[in-house]
Amino acid sequence: MYICNENNHGNFVNKYLLITLALLSFISHGAEKSQHTEVWSPSTPVFSQQFDWLKLRSGEWLKGDIISMYDDELEFESDEFDTITFDWEKVTELRSRFNQQIRFANGEVKQGFLIVKDNHLVVISGGSEQHYPLSELLSITSSSDDRKELWDGKVSLGIDVNSGNVNQLDYIVRANIQRRTPFTRFKVDFTYNYSKSTADENETVITDTSRLTSNLDWFYSRKVFFRVFDYEHFTDLQQNIKSRDTLGLSLGYHIFQNKRLQWDVTLGPSYQQTVYHNTADESDQKSGVVALGTLFDYSISSRLDYLFDYQLQFVEEKSGKRNSHLKTGFEFELQNDFELDVMLYLDRVANPVAPMGATPPKSNDYRLVLSLGYDF
Repeated sequence: MYICNENNHGNFVNKYLLITLALLSFISHGAEKSQHTEVWSPSTPVFSQQFDWLKLRSGEWLKGDIISMYDDELEFESDEFDTITFDWEKVTELRSRFNQQIRFANGEVKQGFLIVKDNHLVVISGGSEQHYPLSELLSITSSSDDRKELWDGKVSLGIDVNSGNVNQLDYIVRANIQRRTPFTRFKVDFTYNYSKSTADENETVITDTSRLTSNLDWFYSRKVFFRVFDYEHFTDLQQNIKSRDTLGLSLGYHIFQNKRLQWDVTLGPSYQQTVYHNTADESDQKSGVVALGTLFDYSISSRLDYLFDYQLQFVEEKSGKRNSHLKTGFEFELQNDFELDVMLYLDRVANPVAPMGATPPKSNDYRLVLSLGYDF
C-alpha cells in the first residue's frame, strides 16, 4: 500500500508540473505579444533639409512644402498629393526648411526656422531659440518674397453656343489672384462677359461688360482690417457706361471667421468718375461715393463652397444714384485643381443714363453662368 500511494503521489506531481509549465508558457506568450503591440509605433523619418515635414494625429508623416497657415487651416503641398488643406487641430508636428514669418495673436511677427511639437512652438533664428505656446500662433507664411507659395489664383471659362432657332455665342472669363503675408492681403479680380448674335453677317453685340477690382487689406487685429487701397474699373455697353472708375478706402470687420466660414463687411468713402458712350451731357460725371460691401464664404463640405459677394455704392443722381453688384453661387472642387462653378451675377444701376435719343436702359442685368475653373 505504501508503494502504491507513493506511485500515485509521483504521478500527481508530474501532472501538476506539466500543467503549470503549460500555463506559464501560455501566459508568457500572451504577455510577449501584448508587449510587442504596445511598444510598436510609426518610425520617425530622417528629416531631409530638402523638404518641410508634417506629422498628423494618425501618426502619418508627409514631406513637401508649407504654403501657409491662416484661420486654423494649414496648406501643405506634396509631390504625391498636390496641395492639401488640413485642419490645424489634426497637426501634431511641423518642421520647416526655410525661414517662415510667424505672426502671433498680440501682433508680434517673428522670422526663422519653425518647429511645432507637443503644443509648443520654437522659432530658430541666428543660432538662438525662442519658445512660445502654440495657442498664441495666428498665421504662418513664407518669409521669401519671391516664393510662389505667397500667391494663389484661379482662371474660369464658360461658353454657350446656340444654333438653330437661336444663333448666339456667349462666353464669360473670370480670373483672380491673391497674395497674403502675415499683415496684408492683396487681391485682383477680373470678369468679362460677351454675347453676340450670329444669325446674320452683322453679328449684333448683345452683351459686352467687364469689371476689374483690386484691393489691399492690412490686418490690424483678428477682427479689424483696413482696406487701404480699393479700386474698380467697370464697363457695360448695355448700360451706356463706357468706363466707370472708382478709387477709395474702407474699414473692414470679420463678423465670423474660422476654418469653414468667413463673413466680412466693409464700409468707406470713395471717388468715382463715369464716362458714357453717348449722352446729351458730354461731360464726365464725377461723384463722391459711400461704399458698403459684404463677403460670405462658407465651406459646405471639403469639395463644395457657397459664395455671396455683394457691393453697394451710394452716388449722385447723374452717376446712377445707387450702383450694386452681386455675385453668388456654388464652387464644386473636381480633381487635379479643377472646379465647376455655378454663379448668378446681378449688376444694377438705380438711375440709368440713357443714350442720346433713346429710352433709358433697364436697371437690372442678370446672368446665370456655368463655368470650369482651374486653381493655381
